[in-house]
Amino acid sequence: MISLNFKYIFQNAFDTYKVFDTIPFEISGTLIEGQSKTIWQTLNHLIIWREFQFRQLKDIETDFNFVESDSWIDSIKPVDKLEWSLKIDEFKTQSETIQNLIQNLDSTDSLLEKKLKIIQDSSTHLAFHLGEIILIARVKKMYPTPEQMSLFLKK
Repeated sequence: MISLNFKYIFQNAFDTYKVFDTIPFEISGTLIEGQSKTIWQTLNHLIIWREFQFRQLKDIETDFNFVESDSWIDSIKPVDKLEWSLKIDEFKTQSETIQNLIQNLDSTDSLLEKKLKIIQDSSTHLAFHLGEIILIARVKKMYPTPEQMSLFLKK
């Protein structure tokens, strides 16, 4: 059997999750035309969704129910910069957790396909919402332009 190096396969795959490194507190509650949620609401939704997926990965044989509408908070912005920073730290900790989970996958695990499907779903969902967040930040001129991305990702 061929061994898969999951650390290599997913190397640098999480670089774009640095999105919150540039988004200031001041635009976290901004709602732009065409968007139904703020950056703050989307960040909280992502954290709730990822917690659900962590539960799935830890207990893969259990069929968990997730109600999408329950994962969106009403508050459109954080109370203060501290709350904003703490939530970003929580998001980053989750990103580290996902990386660690991936790096420790075992190619001989009989549940590997199910785990990879959850990870793929998580990544796709995250990419979609990060795109929304980047759009809001770019409209507010608070996120690197495509020409600036290479430099941004190297930081």
